[in-house]
Amino acid sequence: MLFDNASKSIYSQEDWNIMQAAYDKAAKTLVVKSSTDDDARIIAETVMTAFNRGNKDINSLAALAVITAINSHPSLNHNGFEQRKRSG
Repeated sequence: MLFDNASKSIYSQEDWNIMQAAYDKAAKTLVVKSSTDDDARIIAETVMTAFNRGNKDINSLAALAVITAINSHPSLNHNGFEQRKRSG
């Protein structure tokens, strides 16, 4: 489990469960197979940051994490796609 409720945490178990569910949903969407993948780190950081800013909706957190992970890959963003399309 990527999100683990450490003792003396500022998060409740319910908070961890929400973040874990959002992570799992985003990872499944992106087919992330390992917690060592770069996408896994991006998903976890995005979920936690958005959660800390008040977003508590699992679907919203997951969607934001997927978008952020996709946009972090230049070859997958719109400009990269357009460049590959033109050269192909």
